[in-house]
Amino acid sequence: MAALDQAVSPSHKACGRVGVAFSSGFFGFFAHAGFLAALREMNMMPSAYAGASSGAIVAAMAASEMTDGEIRKLLFNVNKSDFWDPDPLPRFLKSALRLFRGYTGYLRGEGFKRLLKRLPAEQFEECAYPLAISAVDVNHRREKIFTSGNLISAVQASGSVPMLFKPTEIDGIFYLDGGISGKAPVEALADLCALDTILIHFIASGNVRESGTDFMRKKFTPWRMQHIAINTARMEDYERQKRVVALRGVEAVEINTHAPSLGPNSLDKGPEAYEAARRSALEQLTHLFL
Repeated sequence: MAALDQAVSPSHKACGRVGVAFSSGFFGFFAHAGFLAALREMNMMPSAYAGASSGAIVAAMAASEMTDGEIRKLLFNVNKSDFWDPDPLPRFLKSALRLFRGYTGYLRGEGFKRLLKRLPAEQFEECAYPLAISAVDVNHRREKIFTSGNLISAVQASGSVPMLFKPTEIDGIFYLDGGISGKAPVEALADLCALDTILIHFIASGNVRESGTDFMRKKFTPWRMQHIAINTARMEDYERQKRVVALRGVEAVEINTHAPSLGPNSLDKGPEAYEAARRSALEQLTHLFL
């Protein structure tokens, strides 16, 4: 396994040999931030980053050189009210009467955008490290990899969870969560520059690595079956991407820190997830590289 290169300067522009990809994972940004803190604590200096969904948030934080203290201050103080901005009830009910024709999502996303504006960079070009952010281009039915332009819009697009958030509109194109098309943009990261190793902080989908027919005994069985099918498809794409980069001579190392799962109503558990991921990452990285 290739050793992690130390960057000459934290603001260097040249690509090195190690990249980090943060996977999608519902409200997994606390765990991703803990993993990033562990990398820095071990003086590991990756040279490029990529992310999908919640992973896109932390990838942008890392690429724009947001400090661990700044990251903790932002994440640990996030409240549900900061981003929970649904349409007014009369508008929602009017959409329901139209059988939700033209209705695109529950939350408007303006609060989410305000939080993202606290990133140190507004454009990809202002970042110190190469960065790839994935989203789904709904207009053209394809994955979109953002590597330049407006960073805030790209991260918002990657985190626009279907039905929960309205799509992010950029130049007339609607974008949804990057985690739909694949768990992590591994191949896109390898495309940014020549790499020997890609570290993937992976947050597993709860129903993919299980097997059997237990879903038949649970409520909303059709929805559960569809959810399993979608998660299976994006996991298959993720595994394909790892095979592709391996053929290019890039070793993909997956690290799962098994931090507690969170949601919009359990943000107070964020520091616990952060610390659990940090400790687990330190243990695993020490075993792998020292």
